[in-house]
Amino acid sequence: MKKTAKKTLAILFSCLGYALAIFVGGYVLFLRPVFLLFTGFTAGTLTKTLLVRCVIEVFIASTVGGAIWCIFDIIAGLFRDYPEDI
Repeated sequence: MKKTAKKTLAILFSCLGYALAIFVGGYVLFLRPVFLLFTGFTAGTLTKTLLVRCVIEVFIASTVGGAIWCIFDIIAGLFRDYPEDI
């Protein structure tokens, strides 16, 4: 595979990892549950089940986001060029 194609794939996988980590960890598992808690509280429809589920999602948000980023960084590392003198 050509050097520019490998570099392009490495950058593509790295950027995709960042985007997915921010979307899944930041939006799906953090902001959405916080917004759901806020709307449930202000509307008076907040239940214990909803509260527990949202708290668990908020606690695992950074772990899932970090795991997604790590997986895509490992894949991008397969396409990176490293110096031969290491």
